[in-house]
Amino acid sequence: MTVNISKPTINIREKLSELDFAKVPFQKMPSGSVLQVVQDVFNTETGTTSTSYVAVSGFAATITPSSTSSKILVLCSASSYINVTNQYLGTIYRGETSLGVFGRLYAQSSPLGGILTFNYLDSPSTTSATTYTYYHKVGSGTGYISVNNYKSTITLLEIAGWL
Repeated sequence: MTVNISKPTINIREKLSELDFAKVPFQKMPSGSVLQVVQDVFNTETGTTSTSYVAVSGFAATITPSSTSSKILVLCSASSYINVTNQYLGTIYRGETSLGVFGRLYAQSSPLGGILTFNYLDSPSTTSATTYTYYHKVGSGTGYISVNNYKSTITLLEIAGWL
């Protein structure tokens, strides 16, 4: 007795064209996938003479992670200026928590402008809206520092975490 088995013909191109890639659930994305991107562009001069960190009003970005296991890659580029021999220090806060000192400009003998750039992979462990804000301060003593009116950015990328 002969048994004939036939398999259905599947056209893979046709099946792929039926997928709605905009609706792939985040739970199905592999670890390390970028799930969302949020960016704030800041271009208003804002300065301080404080030797304690102060928030740069309006220079912040908010993201709502999809999962508590997600990581947030924080990328920051801040156009900065210091008017005396001193240090300009910049950092990012998640809510009220500093993520550490990330940028420093040091003027040895005259005013100095520059771009502070840094990145940090954060683990906020939340699915609530989370705000990352740029803070800055004078290193010590007296002086004036500012985020210039050139384009500065905070970019947040949600990265699928490891379960």
